[in-house]
Amino acid sequence: MDTDTIATDTERQFVGCLLWLPTHHAHTVLTGMRADDLANPMAAHVLQLVIELVAAGHDPAPVSVFSHAVITGRAPGTRQEWLGKWLTDTYTACQATTPNHAWFLKAVVLEAAWRRAIANHAARLAQAVEHSPTDLLAELADDTARIEELWRRYQTALSTRTDRLEVAA
Repeated sequence: MDTDTIATDTERQFVGCLLWLPTHHAHTVLTGMRADDLANPMAAHVLQLVIELVAAGHDPAPVSVFSHAVITGRAPGTRQEWLGKWLTDTYTACQATTPNHAWFLKAVVLEAAWRRAIANHAARLAQAVEHSPTDLLAELADDTARIEELWRRYQTALSTRTDRLEVAA
């Protein structure tokens, strides 16, 4: 992936921002985030590593993320080279980051996750409506817990982000 593509990949930019933040800022930004909020498998994998590092009180610097992946067996063999390149490219592409940028991207990532959850729910309903028994269809129609949870986390990220953004007068 070239730098131009990284620069417009919201999920990768979010993870890249985290790689630049000290532990206390990263911890605050990561509150309410889950690796499965990201659609990109590699970004989700790295985010999970970052979440674990920050929870243990470590800065999520690329070398720490890489070492954590190797130590925990989540970057075996040739995957080490791939992870190393991904981290280096992402870190380099996100040099001009701030905690406010991370807050903004958190809200964008959560909105996208919420929209994906709605689309997935709609697709399941569309498939079930043709052939499923009505009781199963009613149960599926009411199964919106993930959508509602993502909505709450997205709204929290929006309100938190607004509180943290600094506007030049």
